[in-house]
Amino acid sequence: MRDGFEGRLQTQTFAVDDLVSMVRSGRVRIPSFQRGIRWSRPDVIKLFQSIVLGYPIGNLLLWQRQAEAVRGLRIGTLTIDSPARDALFVVDGQQRLTSLASALSPEGADDPVFGLVFDTMAATTRDQFLPRRASSPSSQIPLWVLFDLPALLRWFTTHPELQDDSAVIERANNAAKKIREFRVPVYIVDQSDPDVLRDIFDRMNNYGKQLTRAEVFTALHEAEVGEKQPDDVGDLAGIADRVHARTGFGRLDEDSVFLAILARRGADVSREIRNEFTRERQEFPHEDMQLAQGRAEEALVRAIGYLQEEGEVPHFAFLPNRYLLILLVRYFAHFPDPDAATRRQLKRWLWRTAARGPEFFKGSSSGALRALTSRIVPGDPAASVENLVKIVSADSPPGTPRITEFRTNWATTRILLCAMWAHGPRRISYGSGGESYTSEDLIEALGESSTAAEQVPMLLGGRTLPREDRALSGNRVLLLEPAQMMPESPLDDLTALARRVNDPEAVKVLASHSITPNTAALLVGGQAQGFVRARRDALDKMLVDFLASRAEWDFRYESAVDDLVVDDRDDDFEDVDRSLTTA
Repeated sequence: MRDGFEGRLQTQTFAVDDLVSMVRSGRVRIPSFQRGIRWSRPDVIKLFQSIVLGYPIGNLLLWQRQAEAVRGLRIGTLTIDSPARDALFVVDGQQRLTSLASALSPEGADDPVFGLVFDTMAATTRDQFLPRRASSPSSQIPLWVLFDLPALLRWFTTHPELQDDSAVIERANNAAKKIREFRVPVYIVDQSDPDVLRDIFDRMNNYGKQLTRAEVFTALHEAEVGEKQPDDVGDLAGIADRVHARTGFGRLDEDSVFLAILARRGADVSREIRNEFTRERQEFPHEDMQLAQGRAEEALVRAIGYLQEEGEVPHFAFLPNRYLLILLVRYFAHFPDPDAATRRQLKRWLWRTAARGPEFFKGSSSGALRALTSRIVPGDPAASVENLVKIVSADSPPGTPRITEFRTNWATTRILLCAMWAHGPRRISYGSGGESYTSEDLIEALGESSTAAEQVPMLLGGRTLPREDRALSGNRVLLLEPAQMMPESPLDDLTALARRVNDPEAVKVLASHSITPNTAALLVGGQAQGFVRARRDALDKMLVDFLASRAEWDFRYESAVDDLVVDDRDDDFEDVDRSLTTA
């Protein structure tokens, strides 16, 4: 046991300007044991609000050591090339540093998380930082432009309408100065032993937000502490990036990748992970971590291909529960090329399980996963799929689903999104021609996102609808333009189409969004509540019909209800939505 800390600890403060330069030059790097990016756009906005207000944003802990040369190193939206050099590895503060470097660099301008603007006309600090849009006015200055003094001068030169507004110029200059000169306290540890850094990292995380099992798994089985390389197979984040690049399915979270690795190698995903590669597993013996993760990546790609091509789940943002994907990874790992009959059985299982929700398994999502993975019998594809379908044929079909509140991270809403996509939505923008969206449109619009919130905007706001009606599915429409090309007012476009009910092409576009001529008449007549409720009813019917045709409830196996009782132990695998609302 160590008697003390045999190293040097420096305490300094760095301006944000210096920190961003250090990241861009490769002086600051991310060690392999760090977790992936967890911050969302609201987190990044709060960070810059705090900086402009002069609030503390916490300390950084960096580890000083020699680093190898690297090419194509990804940090947020940046791609870094750096020679071998003395470097500072981030032990604590990755989210903050990555957000600063990405949001304040041109590479982050169009990113859904880091692409922000500074609104010089905002009344309060809370409203100054906004998502960047293609239609943003010139008074909303991209954050990277605000941060770069020459770029800021060019901005005012190319927008003469701002040059005479001294208040706008002063607000922009003041904000730019506050961001560039804001100083962050930094601890720098000069210590050669990577085990000491692991210990510090573990203690810091256990005193705050503890590591997930995925992060512990990566830290335990990394060969050595060093920077993440772009082609590092053992990096969960790298697997997630490559799977998205190969499939366009969206970027999986690292916990899902981790669970896919475990589920492929054994049915019990809650097992002890410390000895995962020090003892042989009967299903896939003689694998080290690199080989296991490479094969899990291939199984993920096969499972996702099935979801997209036959399962009718086009993107991760539409997947009702992630345990459905994890189970398919296990199936396709053992049976890479099932026949047509088996693939149809898998589709029945997929939508029956999605419709019932995790509550059907007498517990949570983790309980559902444990109940399902044990049904896959290595070496017997027919028995495995039969077991899966039986387990969700235990009683009559669930009641009629109703979406009382449209939330894109709820399973019921995601099933509806799949139904809306299967219905063939068309473009509604004026001059678009009303053509149907393609799979390429969907992939481009959703990108790496794990939610489709921005692609299903609200049509009518608080001035025209009571709160309970604003939350209904009938107040949403699926638009798959990229964020910067999203229509300013989809309601105006729909209303214009609704006035053309004698035009067959307009009727086709409206029908693709579940708007009948009668429903269109309610919109044109200003009956907002009637329009939203009528469309809600149409979408509810679409949802029921979609599930009935895919789940094929009339096809039955004997009940397996006695097998559904599982031990409801807690782990870190939970989905947001736990059940469907039925009427």
